[in-house]
Amino acid sequence: MNFTFLFPLAQAASEAAPAAGTAPQNPLSMTILWMVVLFGILWFVMIRPQQTEQKRRQQMWDGLKVYDKVMTVGGIHGVITQITPKEGTLVLRIDESANIKIRLEISCIAAVLSEPKEEEKK
Repeated sequence: MNFTFLFPLAQAASEAAPAAGTAPQNPLSMTILWMVVLFGILWFVMIRPQQTEQKRRQQMWDGLKVYDKVMTVGGIHGVITQITPKEGTLVLRIDESANIKIRLEISCIAAVLSEPKEEEKK
C-alpha cells in the first residue's frame, strides 16, 4: 500500500524522474528517519536534563537531617527542627529568639545551605 498521499513532498519526490544510474529512494523512510533524529535531539536537549535534575532534588530531599540550614522555594531561610518522613513534612525554625516555626512539605526545600555543626546539635 502506498502512503505517499499523506506527505505531499514525498509524493512530489516520488513522481519526479530519478537520475540515471541511481536507485530511487523511499521518501517515507526518509521522513521517518528525520522524525527519529529530531526525537533523539529532543531527548538529549529537554527530557534527559530534566530527569537528572529531578534525581538530584530527590537525593537532596532524602539526605535532609535535623539542624540542616535550608532555603525554601519561597526564599524562607531556616533550620530544620523535626522531620516526619511518613507524612513528608518537616518543621522549620525561622527565628530562634521568637521561637517561630512553620510546618512544610519536604518538596518545598529548594537548597541545603549548610550542614549542621557538632556545636549546633547539642
